[in-house]
Amino acid sequence: MPDLQDAGLRTRKKAKRRRGILQVAGALFNENGFDSTTMAEIAEAADVSPPTVFNYFGSKENILSALIFEGTERERIQHMAQPRTYGVPFAKILGNLLCEMSENTMRIAGKRVWRYAESTNIRRANTDFQRRFAESDQALVDLIRGYLEDYDLRLRSGEPANQDFLARVIFDRWTARYLEFIKDDAMGLQAHLGAVRADAEALVRLLFEDDFAQCATPAKPETDLRK
Repeated sequence: MPDLQDAGLRTRKKAKRRRGILQVAGALFNENGFDSTTMAEIAEAADVSPPTVFNYFGSKENILSALIFEGTERERIQHMAQPRTYGVPFAKILGNLLCEMSENTMRIAGKRVWRYAESTNIRRANTDFQRRFAESDQALVDLIRGYLEDYDLRLRSGEPANQDFLARVIFDRWTARYLEFIKDDAMGLQAHLGAVRADAEALVRLLFEDDFAQCATPAKPETDLRK
């Protein structure tokens, strides 16, 4: 039993040290830029030795990947566990979801880091980074689709709702606002969130039948309402 306890303690310490390295690396990347930040500076800020940083991550590029992709997955999993809200305007529900996506993104890294990550995604086609970036984007589309599937969507056109298509439309509009936000250092988070909510309201007015838009109902009658 003591050996197992010691092993568990070592594992927790290693995980804590790893999180600490990622946290300070993200702050340095955002303050100084990715290219200008050295592994030695990351080690000093994390209060560990440079070999320790290399042992955990191997390279500065791997630190960036871990910061972006592990952070995105962590925030997505936490978001999936949240209960749904019914009986309120759907624009409010959709706006809350998209604003939380933006807030989660900013918790992972700052604007400067995201700009570098976006440019890396474009420059490094057919690489592991580009593949993981695409998978991360698809996971957000899937998150939106999962939300849509929980509601009795009624389209203004009268046609059956295609959740895959709707999720992609909503994600693409959110992405346009997100890119606008990270490219403008003068734009504050609250201004960005206001624009996201306005887009959610416009999309709901355009796409969904009025009764559903005003009072979102669950996809299944037996679903427990949470207000």
